[in-house]
Amino acid sequence: MVWKMSLQDLLAGTGGTAVSSRATEFAGVGTDTRADLSGRVFFALKGDRFDAHDFLGTAADRGASAIVAHRLPDGAALEELRARTTVVRVEDTLAALQGLGRSWRRKMNARVLGVTGTNGKTTTKEFTAAVLAAKFKVQHSEGSFNNHWGVPLSLLTIGPEHEVAVIEMGMNHPGEIKALAGLAEPDSVAVTMVGRGHLEGVGGIEGVARAKQEIYEFAPAGATMIFNKDNAWTRRMFERWSAGGFRAGRVLAFSEEEGGSDVSLRLVASGADFIRVAGAISGVRGEATVPVFGAHNVNNLMVASCFALDCGMEPAEIWAALPGCRAGWGRNQWVSLAGGGRVLFDAYNANPESMRAALENFSGLRTGGKKIAVIGEMREMGGEASVVHREIGEAAGRAGFDAIYFVGPSSREFTVGVKSSGFSKNIITSDSCEQFLASGTGPVIDRADIVLMKGSRGVRLERILKEWKPLDFQSK
Repeated sequence: MVWKMSLQDLLAGTGGTAVSSRATEFAGVGTDTRADLSGRVFFALKGDRFDAHDFLGTAADRGASAIVAHRLPDGAALEELRARTTVVRVEDTLAALQGLGRSWRRKMNARVLGVTGTNGKTTTKEFTAAVLAAKFKVQHSEGSFNNHWGVPLSLLTIGPEHEVAVIEMGMNHPGEIKALAGLAEPDSVAVTMVGRGHLEGVGGIEGVARAKQEIYEFAPAGATMIFNKDNAWTRRMFERWSAGGFRAGRVLAFSEEEGGSDVSLRLVASGADFIRVAGAISGVRGEATVPVFGAHNVNNLMVASCFALDCGMEPAEIWAALPGCRAGWGRNQWVSLAGGGRVLFDAYNANPESMRAALENFSGLRTGGKKIAVIGEMREMGGEASVVHREIGEAAGRAGFDAIYFVGPSSREFTVGVKSSGFSKNIITSDSCEQFLASGTGPVIDRADIVLMKGSRGVRLERILKEWKPLDFQSK
């Protein structure tokens, strides 16, 4: 079902003025003139490299039923645009998009769940949507639509048929989660964990914790708050709530340690393609096998279970729904190669904690062939870049690989770390994916070999993977 928005809704939400009103009903929102915009409202956003105001005519060509802009053409060009589509003038298109997202969220009846965290927020969002879908009509943001424009776009995908919406919130500077919480007005919130991510924008892990804590501080009065008691930084947030620091309508907590928590899950078995968890959900004991890789996903399953409890699912229903959880693109995604061998592609995001978890999980796998690592730069580490790459190099050197490749400008520090571990096998570094591919020094992958490919999204390690002729894999 596609929702319908009236021109009145559009003007009220954006605070804009109708320059023309050729169409008065719309079915969705778009920001990319390369996509089909038929029936949609096109928002002309201005980015760092492109200004969509230069492509208003293209948006009309692509079928946009309305265009929202803060800079319009003059004379005949404007008259032509007015004759083709509804045109709404605003002071600032990003602010207008955010205002529309907030007003639409208020108009819809869905319960909104807000999730943030250094690691696991996107996977937790996917797990939560999968569990809730067993009982409710659920909408969740696509990919990592978690910033100042992604969140309002996600809110605008909520339809009158949806009972629950799961919204991911990211940050790279203080105050961003506060602003996103103000847009989404979530009914239930969680921080998956706090680690060393986006250090460049917040000045250290203490800054990360303060920024993530904003989801509790600025959630609406009466919102449910879900706390991780296993992470030192989120446990402090729980303790702050216990001391009266946050206004919560309801509190749920999770921990791998049983006793005193609403959800307690622990890993009891794992393999390349599954983890098995056991424990208790609201006092009801159970066990579930989930087709995902990596012990770190136990944390994400616990957050999803807490959200499900908050939405009214029974513990037995949650246990039955957990096997339906799946990892998304670029997150512990196994890819088979045409010539044999498999790659664990985990290159959507990377920071020291997620990198260490990937290395530890991968080191426990058994194979009849070689184990190879292709590690990409961890972006946005600021002044900590040298330290964390040396640290991860040492961890990689101890993880049992037969060959290690590194892609990115921190290769020198990474190599120092690898060698400090006593690793004496093959280490090859490149400044970029282009240099890696041009050098012709990539690994020879045999049928029984497995490869860990892990790095930040900006490195785009999938360009290397595509050269290896992967099966059933698409770039993004």
